[in-house]
Amino acid sequence: MNLKESIILGFKQLLSNKGRTFLTMLGMFIGVGAVIMILSLGAGFKEYTKSFYSDIGLGVFQVNCKDTSSHLLLTSEDFEVIRAMREIQTIIGALEENATVYNQKGETKKISLLASEAEYFTTIENLDLLAGRFYTQKDNATGSKVAVISDLYAKLILKQTNYKNVIGDSIEVTIDDKAETFEIVGVYNSKTPKNASKEYLEGALAGFPLYVPLNTLDIITTSEGKVSSAYGVMKDGYVPKEVTNQISLLLNRRHAQKDSYNVSSAADMIDQANKMMDMITLFISAVAGISLVVGGVGIMNIMLVTVKERTREIGVRKALGATNRVILRQFLIEALILTVIAGTIGMLIGYLGSIVVGGMYNISAKLTFGMVLFSVGSSTAIGVLFGVYPAYQAARLEPIESLRDE
Repeated sequence: MNLKESIILGFKQLLSNKGRTFLTMLGMFIGVGAVIMILSLGAGFKEYTKSFYSDIGLGVFQVNCKDTSSHLLLTSEDFEVIRAMREIQTIIGALEENATVYNQKGETKKISLLASEAEYFTTIENLDLLAGRFYTQKDNATGSKVAVISDLYAKLILKQTNYKNVIGDSIEVTIDDKAETFEIVGVYNSKTPKNASKEYLEGALAGFPLYVPLNTLDIITTSEGKVSSAYGVMKDGYVPKEVTNQISLLLNRRHAQKDSYNVSSAADMIDQANKMMDMITLFISAVAGISLVVGGVGIMNIMLVTVKERTREIGVRKALGATNRVILRQFLIEALILTVIAGTIGMLIGYLGSIVVGGMYNISAKLTFGMVLFSVGSSTAIGVLFGVYPAYQAARLEPIESLRDE
């Protein structure tokens, strides 16, 4: 019997008992499917993160004071020194404050405020404006109480989806237990998933700040021109990590500190996000790998049962001249057919699952060649590893004893 005949016979044997074949494959479906789903989502998340930061530029960086003590806050003199660095294109100060608002039901909602100069919208973050305008440098210079809100704020707090209707409306924001009234001049797109649940949106609300002029919040909070954070852009051709380290050293030296400032670039954030995703992927893949082992044990068990059921057939084939090698190859081929088909179907199920889950969070799942290789490779390895023992058991049966089997 040649290889082609062995493969055909293997398919016939598996199709002769479809229910048992399906149940045998189930563990492989789950194991391979789970691994492919998390790998596809992980690859999609990495692309999403990269595209998100590429919109604002990998050279964008952020400076944060680890402690908001007055002597550590950033001053205009700090910015002048940083701007003088040959690697820096621009840097602007920012104030970040937690605040509360009331929705139409009178419920308190936590939000965040981000105050900066008008330059922020042209150099740091490329926000998608849905209605109205951004505040201007004139608004900042005069300390105007104007605000640019997110579409989430309009939906959840103001109960408005026609964003033009909220332009010019006044909103009351409580900052440091003091109520302040701002005029809405613009609404920006938060880019939250369209089909996200209300609970998800409620939780995400605080992550999309109200933008107000820097000088306005400075007056309200009496910050005296000092800020707790800053955003900047470095010039092309420099290594982001080296530049952020230089800024950190410079600020620590100016304020006589050792490690009081956190400076990170968009490139650093991408690296951190990718490392986190890699750790999650590795952990979940390891857990899903247990399903592969369990599936492999199930396959070995079923193959041993099959050997027992086909003992007489093995005896007849040996009596007709089949060698131990031929019998070994036949049962090994059947195990491989079982696992490779199960792995392929599991890969397709996992990829389809990742498309569905990714669609809920605006992440495009990606199926790479490496994932296909993993599916085929792991399936083949499981087939060989757990199929060789039953195949060996079949090959070592004695023809006369096999023929006597009832």
